[in-house]
Amino acid sequence: MGTYSKYIVKPFDWAERPLIHHDRKTMDTLGPLMAFLNTDMVAGSDLNIFVHHIDVKNPPGPDYVEIHAHEVSQAYVFPQPGITFEVTLGDEVYTVESPATVFIPPRLKHTVKIIKGSGIEVSIVSNEKYEQSLAKEASE
Repeated sequence: MGTYSKYIVKPFDWAERPLIHHDRKTMDTLGPLMAFLNTDMVAGSDLNIFVHHIDVKNPPGPDYVEIHAHEVSQAYVFPQPGITFEVTLGDEVYTVESPATVFIPPRLKHTVKIIKGSGIEVSIVSNEKYEQSLAKEASE
């Protein structure tokens, strides 16, 4: 094992872990959520990276992420064609076809809903413990 081998990690299925902002049962109907990087996997990491493998069997897809905000920035990346999603940024709602990226600056209320299709959603969040997010304040 080399000095930097601790920086090479394998993803894990988030199915058995608690989620903040997400309805677990509803989200799981879309497909598995995999964690590729977070501070539990690599101490000192300043990124959280999640990949959601999505397949909407009965459009429109379910609501599974409550409106919330973070003290840090986030990006949703839909790298392949084939997914239609709705994103709420503040009080504005947009319907978007993938491929696309949505950048969310710190403290902006947001949510995402998959409308139809199948593919991959990647969520990248600057280092933060989700318990420190502004979900409660965002809903007020």
